[in-house]
Amino acid sequence: MKYFNKKTILGTVTAGMMMLSGCNSWLDVQPFDSMTEEQLYSSTTGMQRALNGLYLSMTSSTLYTEQLGGGILDVMGQYYKIGSEHRYYHYSTYSYSEKDEKNTWAGIWDAAYTLIANCNEFLAQVDQHPDLMSDNEYNMMKGEALAIRTMLHFDMFRLFGPVYNEENASVTAVPYYDHVTDVAQPLLSGADMMEHLLADIDEAIELLSHDVILTEGLGDEDDDFWAYRNLRMNYYAALALKARICWYINDTEHNTEAYTIASSLLAGENPVTGGTCNFKELFTPVSSLNAANQDPTFYSESIFAMHNINRIDVHKDLFSTDLDDNNILLSTQTYINNLFENATTDYRYGIWEAATGRNETGLVACTKFASQNSSSSSRKNYAYESQPLFTLGELYLIAAATAPDEATQSFYVEQLRVNRGYQNNNMQGRDVATTLQSEWKKEVFGEGQFYFYLKRNNLNSTTGVNGNTSVNFTIPLPETETDNRRD
Repeated sequence: MKYFNKKTILGTVTAGMMMLSGCNSWLDVQPFDSMTEEQLYSSTTGMQRALNGLYLSMTSSTLYTEQLGGGILDVMGQYYKIGSEHRYYHYSTYSYSEKDEKNTWAGIWDAAYTLIANCNEFLAQVDQHPDLMSDNEYNMMKGEALAIRTMLHFDMFRLFGPVYNEENASVTAVPYYDHVTDVAQPLLSGADMMEHLLADIDEAIELLSHDVILTEGLGDEDDDFWAYRNLRMNYYAALALKARICWYINDTEHNTEAYTIASSLLAGENPVTGGTCNFKELFTPVSSLNAANQDPTFYSESIFAMHNINRIDVHKDLFSTDLDDNNILLSTQTYINNLFENATTDYRYGIWEAATGRNETGLVACTKFASQNSSSSSRKNYAYESQPLFTLGELYLIAAATAPDEATQSFYVEQLRVNRGYQNNNMQGRDVATTLQSEWKKEVFGEGQFYFYLKRNNLNSTTGVNGNTSVNFTIPLPETETDNRRD
């Protein structure tokens, strides 16, 4: 990779600001090409804009809106019917040596580590300018940036590191950066990386322990910078990220911690303090709102989502029926019907529709990120410009996966299914492990998480649209990185 100096963030933030000129003050990113770094960090507004620049960078198609969302990673999760001439064919077969694919992985790596460098620059600047904000604003800014950095490091490890288990814990994987530098940092083992990530997310949780979300809720005032907390790395999102990390480590100690976090939040309890909290009031299952058909991304359940004003481009680039057969991502009606055994009532089934005018019959297209008709009241909360990064559904899945016994596992799977339109007692006669895997695949579509489910569980084969496929979890480090490390 290239190593980035402290000037990197200004260019990135400015580019994002130019994209969102005219936005409301909670995401105030007016263009200011001529602003120097000193000017950017000399006012509260400048600090806010710099923080917003981190979030805007996450919406790059190279990162979470496409490649690490419903694109490459979902192809590798075997959701789609992919022929040998398809642009995503080599990803579907886990072939990592082709030039185009190698360039794509290098682009993801560089984008992620550039954003990590930007997080480090922002964190350094916050520490140098504490007088520009109140104590709580200072803590929230640091906590958000630190949690974003943790998420990026974690996802680079999940992508490029080995399957994490006791045998592979000492294998070197990816570098970790916690300060601004142009010196390549050493590749860390999985065990060392997890130690850093858990320390970082614990610090972020502590910094966010007085997040306004705990007392004022999500907030929906466009002139309030701290509004729309579900579109920020808020206190609950940081806890959810820790649960995801602990679930991925997959040993007794960390499974217990993941379960404690997930089950506590779902019960309306703060897993840190043990007291009650407003989590259940803020993140409401769509079944309670009868809103599934209005919002296929289940915005009311988004613990952390990106605000992506160009979300329609995700649909146009990946799923639009205007694309030809070798560029569109399509599944088959037979596969989707088998996956959704209760298609008439499962809310998640509604994102699939027949793909007409194709060379092959029986194909279905995804409409999850298509343009939605919305009322002015629902438009105010930006539901139709959001992409989920962590949802209530995944918290149920983590609780089920890490629960201490089969009865408790079954309970959380059943509750998730109730939230998706199934009747009570829907787990009677069902195998819990098999149903949990099926629910995971249905729940996280478009979020890139099912591939990580396969890797966490070291499932070397999976059955998807193209039949049973052997999975290769070994994605080589980009040559831009390895070449930089040669003596």
